[in-house]
Amino acid sequence: MENNYRYTNTTVFFINYHFVFCPRYRRKIFLIQGVEKRLKELTQIKCKELKIEIIAIECDKDHVHMFLNCPPTLSPSDIMQKLKGYTSKILREEFFELRKMPSL
Repeated sequence: MENNYRYTNTTVFFINYHFVFCPRYRRKIFLIQGVEKRLKELTQIKCKELKIEIIAIECDKDHVHMFLNCPPTLSPSDIMQKLKGYTSKILREEFFELRKMPSL
């Protein structure tokens, strides 16, 4: 893998994070038709807004792996708070099956 350093006016950075997270109680939400595809689309939208580059994103039936290149202005907890909050809200609005669950 090639090291592609990113630049701003005052910094040079190369920060990659590997996030693995699962829905609450490891619910198998990705077995629902269209949820995985929509999650990836929403993640791309939010990452573009936050200036985060997606290196890889893969979903299994009950968890997600994300490999992200992020600016140093965002902490790992901030990144996940923004991504999970945004995607959870929209997925629950769009998929009736997810609305029945108390939380994602």
